[in-house]
Amino acid sequence: MSEASLWQRLLPLALGAAVSPLLLLGQLAQLIGSGPLPLQLRRSGAYLVGATLVVLIWSWIGGWIANRLPQHQGAPDPVAAVVQLMLGLALACLSLRILIRNGNDSVAAEATETTAATPASMGLERALLSGISLMAVNLTSLVLFLPASQDIGRSGLPWPLRLAAWLVLDLLTLLPVWFPPLLVLLSGTAGHRLLGSLGHWVQAHRSSIDVAVAAGFAVVLLGRGLAEL
Repeated sequence: MSEASLWQRLLPLALGAAVSPLLLLGQLAQLIGSGPLPLQLRRSGAYLVGATLVVLIWSWIGGWIANRLPQHQGAPDPVAAVVQLMLGLALACLSLRILIRNGNDSVAAEATETTAATPASMGLERALLSGISLMAVNLTSLVLFLPASQDIGRSGLPWPLRLAAWLVLDLLTLLPVWFPPLLVLLSGTAGHRLLGSLGHWVQAHRSSIDVAVAAGFAVVLLGRGLAEL
């Protein structure tokens, strides 16, 4: 696989993995919760550490699996086809599950309210555990992360290029976790107000966003899988 081909396959999946209302709302809870700004940023950092630990574990697992699969030789590629068809079906089922649920699942709202109400003395530990748990149950990001990691591991490119691709994949997957505190650091109270408005909008449209991402990328993965046969 050429470097250009890898980036063409990788970036859409990585950007899709970054669209996670659950993770974003969890991070906004740290930044808009009780306490002064320095404490909010420390909670936000703890949340980021927790989510990053999970993504690093995903990276290790994805690399371990990919390194034991044959190198990508171009289409037809039965290995890539099977992986992408299975994950595409998983996303399709996930989108149907969200539709059936009709937005009644309030996990993200509960996470936001719980973290925001957490006393300042307990905030860092709770924020760390929240980052770990919310990333660990973020199935849409995981299902998109796995085929992207397979593409990197099986690309046959030199290690520096593969490591750069892993770094981009991890950073984009964690975008809803590291971007909000960066915005607050750069813009202060204006960033706070913007994040508050964004949180209300995301909470109101969370189910629609989840369905659109899951269904859209189910089509992408199923199409790629069929093309690899």
